[in-house]
Amino acid sequence: MKIKGFLCGTTATTNEEYRKELKRRNIWMMVLILAGILISGTAIYAEQLQKTALSEEILAVYTGFGVGIAVAGIILLIKSMILMGNEEKLKLDRLENADERLKEIRGKAVHVTLVVMLLVIVVGGMIYSMFEPVMIKAMIFLLDVIAFSYIVAFSYYKRKM
Repeated sequence: MKIKGFLCGTTATTNEEYRKELKRRNIWMMVLILAGILISGTAIYAEQLQKTALSEEILAVYTGFGVGIAVAGIILLIKSMILMGNEEKLKLDRLENADERLKEIRGKAVHVTLVVMLLVIVVGGMIYSMFEPVMIKAMIFLLDVIAFSYIVAFSYYKRKM
């Protein structure tokens, strides 16, 4: 099953508008690639210096995470470049990502994901804070970030729409 429109919905009505949107996304993909390289590079550098209190396992997680982010950014950048170079593929992708049904599906999926993540954060935070007290602070911080970002986004889109 292909998940269409995942993190790439659009309101573009023409191929030129969509091409401009893809160019903006390409900048973010380059930022993603750079972030992945920096994360991996920092972990590798810290491991080479051997002056960090982090275990080999955690350093490997950071390195793998950074490489994964960089590779994902490269793949998405290449996909975008291929789309921009082929007018027919560009039109097809634009129409798929602008579909009203997909917009509704994305909205419901985001809602369900938010509810699941809130439950995981609360339950996980409550359980793990019994073993590691700092987890309760992390849980409260994450809940505050979610609530604050929701309030800001809601206010912004209420005025904009």
